[in-house]
Amino acid sequence: MGTENSSRRGRTIASAAAALLLAGGITTIGLGLHAEPPSPGPTSSVSSPAPAAAPSPDPLATTTPPIAPSAAVPAPPDAALPASVPVRVEVPSIAVDAPLTPLGKQANGEVQTPSGDPGSPGGWYQDSPTPGQTGSAVVLGHVNTTKSDIGLFYRLHELTPGQTITVTRADHTAAVFTVDKVDVYHKATFPTIEVYRNADRPEVRLITCGGYDRATREYLDNTVVYAHLTSSHPA
Repeated sequence: MGTENSSRRGRTIASAAAALLLAGGITTIGLGLHAEPPSPGPTSSVSSPAPAAAPSPDPLATTTPPIAPSAAVPAPPDAALPASVPVRVEVPSIAVDAPLTPLGKQANGEVQTPSGDPGSPGGWYQDSPTPGQTGSAVVLGHVNTTKSDIGLFYRLHELTPGQTITVTRADHTAAVFTVDKVDVYHKATFPTIEVYRNADRPEVRLITCGGYDRATREYLDNTVVYAHLTSSHPA
């Protein structure tokens, strides 16, 4: 019993430590980018032809009803996808359409952040699941740039439940996610485990900074969008 409890505690501590390490890099998004931000068809139906009248059965004939061939059952539209590197993210409601680049870890163990240059891509943390796999894929983007107050995820906070996010993958599939909620967390009290723990279904987290402090010229908050896979299609 003691060994089992110790092992369970060890796994819990390891999981928490991994999430804390992940958050250590992600929560720095936006720092160092000091550009001053401003104040804040109809469907048509097709009728089927009427079936032909069936002939009267012969009461003296003994017949065996035909066996219908088995039809392939399609996978549900929200079924988890195999691993494939994401190459593009689109969020039409906030005018986001940008390439994605894989992000690793820095020498100190923190997660890398995307380039802050204007027009730079967003980033997918490559130690998280790929978007569409079971688990929580992490996609990062700056709220501003080194030369502008409007970055890739400048309008991320405007997303609302029910809106969609599409991630195109290297295997030429598009994973479509539906927004569940949008939360803003102060970095000092960031709920690391809640944000970064792996979900038991395919989900994605879009993360950027917020809460600009004009006195310190730093971002004090993080905006986190939670969304789950609702469909996929060829891209």
